[in-house]
Amino acid sequence: MMNEEMYIKSRMGDKNPFRVPEGYFDNFAAEMMKNLPEQPKQSIMVRMRPWMYAAACLLVAVLTATIYFYAPDVAEQNIADASDPNTESYMEEVADYVMVDNNDIYAYLASEY
Repeated sequence: MMNEEMYIKSRMGDKNPFRVPEGYFDNFAAEMMKNLPEQPKQSIMVRMRPWMYAAACLLVAVLTATIYFYAPDVAEQNIADASDPNTESYMEEVADYVMVDNNDIYAYLASEY
């Protein structure tokens, strides 16, 4: 690696071929800002957009929590209906759901004794 560097230095020398005019970087930032186009001001709606998104998310969360915690509980209502002796239709629906007929109930009850 050293040989390559020495070869390049012997062929090209230590002279830097790139030059910058004197005082070029003194006013560089000011000149660059002067050449940039003017940016239009943002409207109030553009600045408020993140806040509107946050408010919409909060509203959805509150409504969801309200519905979840204050909706009538169907399971408790079914248990209350099952404990009522006047609800034969509920028991028939349960028997149909588990596919149990009277013979199966008799066989189950007879096997316990």
